[in-house]
Amino acid sequence: MDNCPLAANADQADDDGDGVGNVCEADADSDGIPDGADNCPDIANPDQEDLDGDGQGDVCDSDTDGDGIDDENARGQPLDNCPLAANPDQADTDGDGIGDECDLVNDAEYACDLGEQFSPMLTSDTDLAAEASKDRSDCLLSLGLLCDVDSPENVVDNDLANFATMLNGVDLLGLSAVRLRVATTTGFAYPGSNAVGIAFNESAQSLQTDLLGGQLIVRTLLDGAVQEESTATGALDLDLLGASGFLGGTDSSFLVFQTEQRFDSVEVEFAPSLLSLLNEVNIQAVCAAKEGL
Repeated sequence: MDNCPLAANADQADDDGDGVGNVCEADADSDGIPDGADNCPDIANPDQEDLDGDGQGDVCDSDTDGDGIDDENARGQPLDNCPLAANPDQADTDGDGIGDECDLVNDAEYACDLGEQFSPMLTSDTDLAAEASKDRSDCLLSLGLLCDVDSPENVVDNDLANFATMLNGVDLLGLSAVRLRVATTTGFAYPGSNAVGIAFNESAQSLQTDLLGGQLIVRTLLDGAVQEESTATGALDLDLLGASGFLGGTDSSFLVFQTEQRFDSVEVEFAPSLLSLLNEVNIQAVCAAKEGL
């Protein structure tokens, strides 16, 4: 049966699957916006958001902010270091892969301590009463104690020099994952415009190697629901690939994950693959700003 009997359409294309072919469909993507007024007629976008005001909706605009730099290349890899903020010069002063226009923090100046803009999530902090926990549910049985988190409580105590060790033994297929979560227990939620800093006891070079060869993922949660998540294997949204900063007045290596949504918990997932040179990482603290940036 012809799904457009009064209009030629040999391919019988019907994007929204409603039995009416695209060429005679008044609303081909079924988003409630007539095609003639829809700024993305082939992709559902009932909100019709158009950041750069070019008449092309954000969901189908290859250059969302209209600065002349496409968001991604043909392989889906990021091109624009600030895809939601116009920055044709792509300036990136601290070299972390995030353009100055949308970078919330200068990596070289990141500092975490009591009284600093970024402070550690601690049990002793009465605003937070933070707790640390581990999740071994995705550890392969054959790995046994090689997939674990040793001393998670060290991340939330007052000693900023000690650490919790995330262990994940050799996993050739990258199927095993272990997680460390630090959560507030008072009902306090961090503001969304933030930069979560994970302080590590490894060198920046080692961290970069592991990020590029394995999987280290940071996610934020609110009331147990994931709000935002970095992608794996050294994605640019993990701001810095091992920048140097200060923790308690001493040098440390940080990964910083910029956020937009409120959160009350931070989780780090460690799942090294065949290419990863590290099978353990040592986390000293998790830091965030109590007031939005």
